[in-house]
Amino acid sequence: MKVNAGNNKNSDPVPAGVHHAVCYAVIDIGTQDPGNPQFRASRKVMILWELPQETIDTQDGPKPRIISSEYTASIGKKATLRSVLESWRGKPFTADELNGFDLKNIIGANCQLNIVHKQGKADPSKTYARIQSVVPLVKGMPPVKPINETLHYTIPDEGTITPPTNIPEWIASKIVASEEYKDRNNGGVHTEASTSSLDNDEGAF
Repeated sequence: MKVNAGNNKNSDPVPAGVHHAVCYAVIDIGTQDPGNPQFRASRKVMILWELPQETIDTQDGPKPRIISSEYTASIGKKATLRSVLESWRGKPFTADELNGFDLKNIIGANCQLNIVHKQGKADPSKTYARIQSVVPLVKGMPPVKPINETLHYTIPDEGTITPPTNIPEWIASKIVASEEYKDRNNGGVHTEASTSSLDNDEGAF
């Protein structure tokens, strides 16, 4: 998925603090209704990270915990995604990159996430982990590779949409709720979305 200048929901939240992380998936979830008439619908992207030092027991043994964040798919001057990516890599985008930066380049890139806890708005008794900031690894800190299969998912430009099967159900439900899915999934042959597995050997972008 190119942008330009123009978790398991039922588990305990990831502990607050600074965590070593590696991006393993970038998922295009389409144009989302903000649920507020004061704001316009916008194209969104979900970025998922593994936390190698925070694990959870599974049937296949310990696996790194996952945290994700949703962003408007833009790197315009005031876009949150732009500030996150520039902070992550420690340098601003070049003019050429602002004309079309492919988000698949961040898959496999390492960083540090500052995670904070916030109370739920609808239910203050629930606590959620949120990413406050994304910064590069400290000098000398060795990068790691993702344990999970890496994934770059882009909704096709035409045809009906089939979310990939190897993403969490709650993320697939966001794709199903997108304007693109509602507009195009009215019968006919399903068009598989563009997916790819990637390996970022340098752990940077």
